[in-house]
Amino acid sequence: MKAGNHYVYILECGDGSYYTGYTTNIEHRLRRHEQGKGAKYTRGRGPFRLVYQQSFATKTEAMRAEYELKQLARKEKEKILFKN
Repeated sequence: MKAGNHYVYILECGDGSYYTGYTTNIEHRLRRHEQGKGAKYTRGRGPFRLVYQQSFATKTEAMRAEYELKQLARKEKEKILFKN
């Protein structure tokens, strides 16, 4: 895989909640969520809006970032999402 092909993303679900995930193809992953074949958490929570994405050179870096984002409280995530 080429460098920068690992992504961490945050979706805003139809119910206002956030879902954080990892992928190597954001468009494909978003389609899977929309089809109800993504993560168990997102099933029945659509429609989805991609509100954050960041690319990483390695899977390890991306997985570490995903873990760190998942540990944040909602307000801390919103500071990252809505910073200007």
